[in-house]
Amino acid sequence: MVVNEKSKLILMVQSSKKIFCYFNVSPMTVKEFEDRYGENSWKNSKPVLKVYSVENGIPREIKTIFIDAFANNWYIDMDKGDLDIFIKMGRVLPDNTFAAFAVSNTVTTPRDLESADTSVYFVDLSQKVNFNSEVALPRYEEDKIDHIEHKEPKPYPFSNIKKNTSTILK
Repeated sequence: MVVNEKSKLILMVQSSKKIFCYFNVSPMTVKEFEDRYGENSWKNSKPVLKVYSVENGIPREIKTIFIDAFANNWYIDMDKGDLDIFIKMGRVLPDNTFAAFAVSNTVTTPRDLESADTSVYFVDLSQKVNFNSEVALPRYEEDKIDHIEHKEPKPYPFSNIKKNTSTILK
């Protein structure tokens, strides 16, 4: 059996208000933890996930979750969407000191609301388009606008289904 030397904590987005993490705590992590905090410190401490939100490059703790000691994954419910999130996994010692031993990747949850921008933009890609650096939308050449061909959409192909009117159920 190959022994992982390093504990791993992976974070994935499930929806705008739910993230999923899975983790593996290596035996080396347990040994290093007990070497640092004392014998039986692993048994006398509680496993914890601390959830952090990153705003303007500054991490801020938003949630502490006490997890089952035998768990290897966890679903985390969030209060809102559109967040940059990472997690630290660790243990809370009897004196309420948090000792982290693994940090996850950072994920971004999607918005849970519609965009406030309700504008609709259409671009005719069949025409030559000049992009103006001052404006995000393309500008058409003035002399080409009058000559745009408008084609009628093709009708939907219907199949010829014939009803048998000779048989009438009574």
